[in-house]
Amino acid sequence: MTNTDRTSRDQESRVAEERMNPADEFGTPSLLDAKNMPPREGFVQRWVRTTINNEDDQTNVYRSINQGWKPRLASSVPKGEFVPRVKYQGSDIIGIHGVILMERPVDQHNRQQAYEKSVADNQMKAVTENMHKVHDTGSGLTRPEFTEQQSRVSKGRIAPVAPDD
Repeated sequence: MTNTDRTSRDQESRVAEERMNPADEFGTPSLLDAKNMPPREGFVQRWVRTTINNEDDQTNVYRSINQGWKPRLASSVPKGEFVPRVKYQGSDIIGIHGVILMERPVDQHNRQQAYEKSVADNQMKAVTENMHKVHDTGSGLTRPEFTEQQSRVSKGRIAPVAPDD
């Protein structure tokens, strides 16, 4: 076999790109173009994944439904606009390549975001309190001091070079 018979890394890379799943070309669903489908008055919308690795991902869809998201019907977009449509559970909804467009009321969206922020804040508070519990009196460790959670980097000192014998 000569060098001309071997494939280069660039050629192998191009072949791998050609074999990619067409759904992967969009990256994240939030990058999908929805300018023809602005949110309806009083609603927010987002793309939700329905398949992963060519298998249904009902868990992801049901989790979104439990959070108040509902599939957006294709009929909710003004006539004359191009809308990618899919059949999902018997309804004609907006969707493409394993994702569907879902919407929920703004007030419900704000309540959910506030709830998720409070959960995250409580988790951060628990981490700080647990760090202090480790350093209780008698544990042999000193209590750490937290000041605005800043970090510093120092160069240290350079050790002297050992003389050759």
